[in-house]
Order: sequence, then C-alpha cells, then structure tokens
Amino acid sequence: MKYEKTINSILVLAILTGSGTFYYQNYVKSQCDSPITYKLGDFDEEFGITKKDFLSSIDIASNLWSKSINKTLFKYNENGDLTINLKYDSRQKTTQTNQVLKADTDKLNTSALNIKQQYLTLQEEYTQDEKEYTNLVSQFEINQKSYNDKVTYWNAHNGAPEDIYNALVAEHKKLESDYSLLEQKRTNLNTVVENINNFIHTYNLLVDSANQNINKINESAGKEFEEGIYDPNTNSITIYEFSTDKKLIRVLAHELGHSLGLNHNQNPKSIMYAMNKANNLELTTDDINDLKIKCKLP
Repeated sequence: MKYEKTINSILVLAILTGSGTFYYQNYVKSQCDSPITYKLGDFDEEFGITKKDFLSSIDIASNLWSKSINKTLFKYNENGDLTINLKYDSRQKTTQTNQVLKADTDKLNTSALNIKQQYLTLQEEYTQDEKEYTNLVSQFEINQKSYNDKVTYWNAHNGAPEDIYNALVAEHKKLESDYSLLEQKRTNLNTVVENINNFIHTYNLLVDSANQNINKINESAGKEFEEGIYDPNTNSITIYEFSTDKKLIRVLAHELGHSLGLNHNQNPKSIMYAMNKANNLELTTDDINDLKIKCKLP
C-alpha cells in the first residue's frame, strides 16, 4: 500500500489530508474453508503502540471480513502461518513528525486567534476612549481661550474687580485640573497603543511560527509512502506507516484482504480500493461480493 500525502497551506491554518496507494504482488488463492492463522513477527515499539493494541487492531480488521460472510477467516496463533510485522522507518517518522507539527500549529492558531480577539477588543476600547479624549481636548481649548480672552481684557483695563478676579482664579484652577486629567487620559491612551502593538507583534510571531510548521509539513507533500504490503512469497504482512488508529485498521484490513486472494476494486470507499482515501471501517458491497466469489459462496 502506498500513502500519498497532500498538504494545502492557507495563511495560519494547516489542514492535513492524505491518501494511500495499496499495491500487492501475485497473491495465492485463499482457503476459506479453514481460518488463516496469523502471528506477530517483527514489532518496532517506536510506533508508540503496544502489542496488545496492535493485536486488537488486527482482530478488528480481520472481523470485518469474517462478519461479512458469517465465517471465521482469521485466527491468532503464536505459530500461525501468516506473519504480521510492524516495521518503523523514515515513513512513520515523517508521519509522526508531521502530527506533532500539526498539533503545535493548531495550538499556535488557537493562541493567535485569542490574541487577535484581545487586540480587536482593545482596539474598540481605544477608539471610544480616543474619541472621548479628542472631545475633551476640544472643550478644554474653548475654555482656555475664553479664560485667556477674559484675562487679556481685564489686564487691558488695569485689572479686574475683586469678585471677577476671584472667579478668574477659580477658573484657572479648573483649567489646571482639567489639563491634569487630559494628560492622564493621554498617557493611558499611549499605554493602550503600546499594548495593541504588543498584541500585533505577538500575533505575527505566532503566525510566523505556524507557517514555519506548515512549510516543514509541506516538504513531504506529494510523496508516496508504502503504508503496508502483503508478500505472498513469505506469506507476510508488513505495516510501515499509519497516522490514526482508523488508518491502521484500514491498512490491516486491506492487506488481510490480499492474503485472502482479493484484488483491488474500483469503489473509492472500499477497503480493497487502491488508494487509502476513505475513513469508513465497513466493507462495501464490492468488497463483500469479491470475497464471496473468492470463497465460492452464493
């Protein structure tokens, strides 16, 4: 089986898609009258799966075929005839690396979106505060001009009466207080602007990091990997690569199908389709019909 990965990069978000090409060699005709006994062969632990879980996946995969015709077609035996291997090499390493990069990219995307939301909220608050500040400055300038005009007038008239003088002193103090408040608002606005710029800088760093991950993932885009293969000469199945438990079960079911003597069919959803595109874990009518023909069932 070959596995062809195709990656599409859209700004920050990275979406992993893939399809695998199954292939086989000249398969022997299976005997449906008695179960094919299988055993574990080479088992590399770098996949991060236990033997127990691997055997469980094999059991699920084999039962897809057995249940379809209500007949036991596979049976585990420590001395079984069919050997199933799990071999770790650069193919699975690439898959695991991409999985880590994708998970990291998803976290970066989430963080970037959170930062963006905080930025937008702060930007909205800043816009409102800036408008209020601008209005206050305009009113202050009007009040200041009015005060200065009065002072100029009374200075030109050799001073103001005591009551007017006291009023002008109070007005001056009010202007000083208003100016102090405006300066505080100006300082606060500048702090908000600095925070907004920090958010933008952090967001851009997150986006850059995410896109670097995407570029690394894209380095393997379009490459074909052998997920697994059934070799009739050694009567063995070797699994080389899988990205999820479901993909593992599908590739096992596919190669077990070959061990039964089944060829590829043209249904993209079939277990025995040449490309591992679908995600279903059910046999299609095409799969079942081919099996019945192979087992000489009506």
